[in-house]
Amino acid sequence: RELAFSGRNFTAAEALPFGLVSRVCPSREDMLRAALELAQMIAAKSPVAVLGAKTFLNYTRDHTVDDSLDYAITWNQGMLQSREVAASAMALMSRKTVKFPDLPPLPPVSSKL
Repeated sequence: RELAFSGRNFTAAEALPFGLVSRVCPSREDMLRAALELAQMIAAKSPVAVLGAKTFLNYTRDHTVDDSLDYAITWNQGMLQSREVAASAMALMSRKTVKFPDLPPLPPVSSKL
């Protein structure tokens, strides 16, 4: 409330316990290195899974827990049909990494706001 009411600037170290940042790096160079490592880690994941996680997190922001759980069940059932699940399972069993194809371009989604 203090930050909302005062509108004051605050440091990254102050933002960390509020969950406004996920980590604090000691230098700009360390921050850039950590950001690139995280981007590479995310890029190596299934694009369908990443898109699903993003969609689900956005959905839960504006819906009840029950609605969000129903949405997650429906989304997950659909995603289990993707080829990426089989590719991921095979890679896991063979202890190999899997290279996922990029998603096709998605049409823009407008906000209800």
